[in-house]
Amino acid sequence: MQIVRKDADALNTTLEITLEPKDFSTKLDSEIKKYTSKVQIKGFRKGKTPASVIKKMYGKSILSDVINETLQDALFGYIDDNDIKYLGQPLPHREENLVLNLDVNNLQEYKFSFDIGLSPKFEIAGISADDHYTLYDIIIDDKLVDDEVMAMQRRMGKNEDVEGDIQMNDILYLEAEEMQDGKVKDDGFKTNFNVLVELVHDKDIQKQFLGSKAGDSIVADVYKLENKDRDYIDKYLLKKPTDVEAGDDYELTITKVSRNVPAELNEDLFNLTGEEDVKDEASFRAFIRKDLKAFFDQQAKQYMNREIMDALMDNTEVPLPESFLKRYLKETNESVTDDVLSKEFDIFAKNMKWTLIKSDIARRFEIVVDENDIRRQLEMSVLSYMRNYGINDYSIIAGTVDKLMEDKERVNAAYEEVLADKIFVKIDEVVAKDSKSISREDFEAKVKEMNERVNNL
Repeated sequence: MQIVRKDADALNTTLEITLEPKDFSTKLDSEIKKYTSKVQIKGFRKGKTPASVIKKMYGKSILSDVINETLQDALFGYIDDNDIKYLGQPLPHREENLVLNLDVNNLQEYKFSFDIGLSPKFEIAGISADDHYTLYDIIIDDKLVDDEVMAMQRRMGKNEDVEGDIQMNDILYLEAEEMQDGKVKDDGFKTNFNVLVELVHDKDIQKQFLGSKAGDSIVADVYKLENKDRDYIDKYLLKKPTDVEAGDDYELTITKVSRNVPAELNEDLFNLTGEEDVKDEASFRAFIRKDLKAFFDQQAKQYMNREIMDALMDNTEVPLPESFLKRYLKETNESVTDDVLSKEFDIFAKNMKWTLIKSDIARRFEIVVDENDIRRQLEMSVLSYMRNYGINDYSIIAGTVDKLMEDKERVNAAYEEVLADKIFVKIDEVVAKDSKSISREDFEAKVKEMNERVNNL
């Protein structure tokens, strides 16, 4: 066996592999013997079929499998032994790789070539004691605490049917009948749905609802109820079949009005926090303030981490074997066309660049993510979700986590979250952080601006 490496440049290389008969003949004989012992052919007892018959009937298939296995072992063995860091997967270089003259009775020498896109070498810029990043300190004012207390009261409250004037937070149950020429259309489309008055997009329609009560009707353009496109409203609000045509105006009859009655500030609500020290309104508000502070501190850290990520991406030059990667994407995914590549390759390259930077940081700081880390991450996610509904039973939480640990996608997502968290913890220990106070409104404006910028990349 011969393996020759030919570097085209720092990012592309080709491995030329020559397999000689002695490299695979022993394996071939072994596989033929296995076939002899397990294949039963008419005219021969099981295990007594002559090797010549096996070769004639299955020889090419067996030889093909043996050569492929030997080739893969040689290719990846060489890559591992020489510590070659590569991107994607090795790709066949020449047409000869695809068409072989396979003769089990006359073993030959076979030559293969594989192109490899090499992982680049680079120096990360932006992680040092001289690199400064802003860590915002969000001010938790009384209004924010008041709003969160009321939000929790509403979540734990009850919905009751009401007969009086409609209010902004009411849910309206509507019977909708298609209109034509100012009256309900005979055999027109009919449906039922509900809306939250506060979320009605058109303010004139919202005003009509606020002046009504259960049993009243208004005529309105249903496509103005939500700030969504027609297809969305047809499918999710009207639940209209695709083969049904209907107009825009409907008579909307209010069949029921449901109103949220907030839970009282009492021991039942305080106990939902799961904290023994929360026994009255003052301690409850203190708990809410502390919880909000922890939440916004985490948001501020995530914002800073995103700015760090952007700085690393902007200031670190990571060259990629672009031609190889485009070929790799096309050859390993039938849905990737030249048109798709022209539109989406930059996004792919940017994600790969961040993955390489992240992996380099993980190696530098010897970061490891184990099963316990993943389980804790899922546990925190479930605990946070269930606490919103007053569920503090650990057996329920643990059971949910057990199920999530069997979901490969959720486990992979949790792994990436933990890895990113650990990476940024290490980065935070190195870089300089400048604390700056900011109001909740101004911080949320910054987050919105960042999200818009990221989404438009």
